[in-house]
Amino acid sequence: MGIGAAAGALAGGFRDVYLAEVSGEFLDDVSTALAPGKFAVIADVSEEWVTPVDVRMEGLGGIVFRSAKTSVEAEQRAREVARLRDEIEHIKIEHSKAHADRKAKLQARIDKLDAQLEAQLNQVRQRLEQSKRETDAKVEALHAKAAKAKADRKAHLDAAVERIRQGYKDFEKNMRHILAGQMRGAAARLEKEAEVVER
Repeated sequence: MGIGAAAGALAGGFRDVYLAEVSGEFLDDVSTALAPGKFAVIADVSEEWVTPVDVRMEGLGGIVFRSAKTSVEAEQRAREVARLRDEIEHIKIEHSKAHADRKAKLQARIDKLDAQLEAQLNQVRQRLEQSKRETDAKVEALHAKAAKAKADRKAHLDAAVERIRQGYKDFEKNMRHILAGQMRGAAARLEKEAEVVER
């Protein structure tokens, strides 16, 4: 994805930045380095070595900035889910105190936010499945290379496999934490509803 720049600042919609799964700090670094009339390219690349890309880009007069995609993605999704949950709770409180003529509009807003939250959580579930498939494919490819490699190269490939597996475990933990928050919220709502019924 190419992002145009003017006066050293990145342009482009928030949605494009979100889908690119890069952090605000990453964008700050890139925008600081960009000169007017230049551009940035954001690429999703899996690397065994950073040197080949760095050397090629230096030869073209470019600079390479890197950001771990999975950690940034989990943080972004967690922030968005937390924002939606906070907004839902805020409007629910307002709804409980509102006059009858406002309740329907507030409820419509709650329903819309609930749908957005569920869509976000579905994306988390889908992304987890996709990440598992990608991890398995990378590990399988590296194992195939390692089977044909000499001892020193095999050790490097085995280490790469462990990094990939650990990266997936960290990503999975963070994404499941997001989903667990939804389960805790649902359990709390059920408890409140049960208390109301008992009264």
